[in-house]
Amino acid sequence: MSRKSSASPTLLVKVPQGGTKELELLHTPFTIGRKADNDLCLEDVAVSGHHARIVQVQEVMFLEDLRSTNGTFVNEQKIDRRQLQDADSIRIGAHRLIFRGNQLAPLDSPPSGNQLVTDKTVVVSTSCVGERPTAQKVGLVEILSGKTSQSQYRLTKHVSLIGAQDDAVITLTGWFAPKTAAVISRRGDGYVVSPTESGKRIQINGRPLQGEHLLLNGDVVEVAGITMRFLEQPAIKTAAAH
Repeated sequence: MSRKSSASPTLLVKVPQGGTKELELLHTPFTIGRKADNDLCLEDVAVSGHHARIVQVQEVMFLEDLRSTNGTFVNEQKIDRRQLQDADSIRIGAHRLIFRGNQLAPLDSPPSGNQLVTDKTVVVSTSCVGERPTAQKVGLVEILSGKTSQSQYRLTKHVSLIGAQDDAVITLTGWFAPKTAAVISRRGDGYVVSPTESGKRIQINGRPLQGEHLLLNGDVVEVAGITMRFLEQPAIKTAAAH
């Protein structure tokens, strides 16, 4: 086991439902992604299986994107590789991480053979988020054409998957419906649509989507054979799901 040092940098992990976890970076590379073999596992369909990693070069920490589908952002700028500074804000999927640096001592070096030194994988889930009674507006998706289980969907969760798999919010039907086609994530008071690892083509108002798109009232989204309109509605106060 690695020896803990008060000089080690830390990550403050802010999950969408409001909680915060503090992780000490005891080794590098430190991997972040949706799969369970990462050091930080984010159970979020907007996060790639192996999304990003933190590496150390001498006493400097770098964040690297691992060719993720939806990108890695530092201080709201999309990055491929970037040196981390104290208090940098990292956004991965619907999660926000705050890097807290310390230059007093280097981290433990990783062992040979690319083995990871860690007590356990930290798992952060967004799958049990309930209604948001205090929100100013709630998104509504109106299906214009295509095969879905409903004609309208209220976007009350932080992450709403579009696809045929069981946990999808906007459920696609039909023999050839993809398990995952796109994802709509709540970002502050707005909503962002982005592709998944399936690589399904998305069009916004007739134009191909590159990366992610902040949805505006009336935007028309086309993906996997369905066409839908995004609308904003005043929130209806309801009890949180249990």
